[in-house]
Amino acid sequence: MFGAGGAARATGVELGLAGVAEITVVNRSTGHGQALVELLNEKVGIKANFVHWEGDYDLPEGTDVVINATSIGLFPDVDARIPLNVETLRSEMVVSDVIPNPPTTRLVRDARERGCTVLDGLGMLVNQGVIGFKLWTGVDPDPTVMRSALEEVFDS
Repeated sequence: MFGAGGAARATGVELGLAGVAEITVVNRSTGHGQALVELLNEKVGIKANFVHWEGDYDLPEGTDVVINATSIGLFPDVDARIPLNVETLRSEMVVSDVIPNPPTTRLVRDARERGCTVLDGLGMLVNQGVIGFKLWTGVDPDPTVMRSALEEVFDS
């Protein structure tokens, strides 16, 4: 997982609670990365380790899931590139990017080109909206309608 901010903390905790065996936190700030690893190890009880992010990161063999939980690529800086050696992406990986705008970030494009299963940030935003709308109104909204509406907004 790339990042150690709020999105990374929430993602790491959810992954740990879902039973993920191990998480590697890759971050430029040693303090933030170590703090997240300590939280995951001590409070969630998951095996987590920290890698200081310098230059293009090579995904190690055995990586199943790659998550960008940074703001790299968020509108308006849509051409920003995560310092990741995309040659180490393999088709059997699941790649997720928390960035909702644009839905197709450079990481999403690179992962799709390499045959990875991809989850974009817009899908995550839509599903959060579906849950919130249901909790507030009791009505089950149509996620495809919500996604289409957001795609129109983000494309304008």
